[in-house]
Amino acid sequence: GRRQPSALAYQPSGSSRSWSHGMCREDARQPLPSELDTVSHPRYIIAARDKRSVRYIGKGNHGYDVGAIRTDRPCPARCALYYFEATVLDAGERGALCIGLAGESFSLHRQPGWEPDSFGYHAEDGRKYTDSERGEVYGPAWGAGDVVGCGLVNATRSIFFTRNGQHLGVAFSDVPPQLYPTVGLHSPNEAVALNFGEAPFAFDARGHVAALRRESEQQAALHHAPAGLVAGLVRSYLLHHAFADTLEALERDSRAADMDVDAAAGAGAWP
Repeated sequence: GRRQPSALAYQPSGSSRSWSHGMCREDARQPLPSELDTVSHPRYIIAARDKRSVRYIGKGNHGYDVGAIRTDRPCPARCALYYFEATVLDAGERGALCIGLAGESFSLHRQPGWEPDSFGYHAEDGRKYTDSERGEVYGPAWGAGDVVGCGLVNATRSIFFTRNGQHLGVAFSDVPPQLYPTVGLHSPNEAVALNFGEAPFAFDARGHVAALRRESEQQAALHHAPAGLVAGLVRSYLLHHAFADTLEALERDSRAADMDVDAAAGAGAWP
């Protein structure tokens, strides 16, 4: 039988499954990212055979010799959360690394966040970047041995980052669709290993999904319309569109239901 949600604390790479941490629906048309795209990447980096780790082999002398690489597929839209992590194997000479998301047209010679439709969290300064080379204050700097993660919440189209299992807060909101998990390296010997769910994450991603769900339910409860108001709106609609027969049947059923409730309450009052 199907494995239960409690069986895994991480998503299996490959196809979307309802018991993954991201609560993805089974959908063969929208498989999860499972590895790095080793065909379309700059000459400044080299990927390992497992297609989940990468090293920078360029000189890092200017802003257009970045070695960026993305996954084989974009983040799926049919799940509450998509999340992945990178472990810094080597911070290189300057620790000029970046993790984030980027669109399909993003130039892989640039850092995620420097160009439009790209969003990045940079290691050197801990700043967040989108369509800018200046960035904004966001979180701590990071380097060798750190595990950094990137999550996309589909309901709000928001991006957050993590460092060593700690949620750093929402970095970007209302981001466009079709974004790819992307990392950028920009100084000699930098190396990272990616985790797309084939191993447990440092961050409790599934717990975060549960928290998002509770928050959504609480918001819905705060905005719950009274039953009388809903009934009034339905009645007004039916009257406006001359559905007299439907309205009569609805009110008849409503009266019958009220009588059943009253009868049940009366019966319960007897000793």
